Amino acid sequence: MEFPFDVDVLLPERITVLDQHLRPPARRPGTTTPARVDLQQQIMTIVDELGKASAKAQHLPAPITSASRMQSNRHVMYVLKDTSARPAGKGAIIGFLKVGYKKLFVLDDREAHNEVEPLCILDFYIHESLQRHGHGQELFQYMLQKERVEPHQLAIDRPSQKLLKFLNKHYNLETTVPQVNNFVIFEGFFAHQHPPVRKLPPKRAEGDIKPYSSSDREFLKVAMEPPWPLNRAPRRATPPVHPPPRSSSLGNSPERGPLRPFVPEQELLRSLRLCPPHSTARLLLATDPGGSPTQRRRTSSLPRSDESRC
Repeated sequence: MEFPFDVDVLLPERITVLDQHLRPPARRPGTTTPARVDLQQQIMTIVDELGKASAKAQHLPAPITSASRMQSNRHVMYVLKDTSARPAGKGAIIGFLKVGYKKLFVLDDREAHNEVEPLCILDFYIHESLQRHGHGQELFQYMLQKERVEPHQLAIDRPSQKLLKFLNKHYNLETTVPQVNNFVIFEGFFAHQHPPVRKLPPKRAEGDIKPYSSSDREFLKVAMEPPWPLNRAPRRATPPVHPPPRSSSLGNSPERGPLRPFVPEQELLRSLRLCPPHSTARLLLATDPGGSPTQRRRTSSLPRSDESRC
């Protein structure tokens, strides 16, 4: 992959290691740089173009390697340069390998969850015209020596079929440990791992899953006694047989007696018709000039026994 600027001057070594700062490496003695050239911008251009080429080769919807992603993560990028002569005389890039440490939850052979932080292969690309020339193995082996890891200790993020065949051919990595995420680990991954930060018990079969264990059920049957003096319950006073009547002062409602039995509507109306008016009403009728003599005679002619019934 060629660029409009001089790659040989920008990347003097055959394999250049770039971190999140994307700073240009130290230059060889005696080399000069054209004036007003932003070397860091050129490195960012190389990273972006390599990420696009890798995404296109893997049929990804978007690049997973870019200068902005490198600056926001603690990843390391190994860039392989072509030292052979080019028509333009500016050199070219063969490919790259991006790695980084990630905290993962992975399953072991017993399907137990382990929290580990291995070195992960995040992106790997060799130009299509230069594949099967040993460049990929050269770049991968350089990374292993630089990071001081073994191939079976790596975790690979969504590896392609080409990468799986590459690892099987050159490093005899074939048997994988099934995972529930996108990372792939191989047999022997846990052989030299440090004790994990957190290790969960292995999963049970669906038929063995219970809401709680038998020991928990026995524990629930035992009544836990609170410590002293909370275990000394206060004595309850014996309630009186006849509770004292409530006071009718402000804030307390008076004691109500039993309700009267229900009176039918017809009987109530009949009693109202037979009930004579009150003595005060009789006096008002006698003094009322508008009252009719018939009404006065009807009132005075009622027997006294009916009046007592009301």
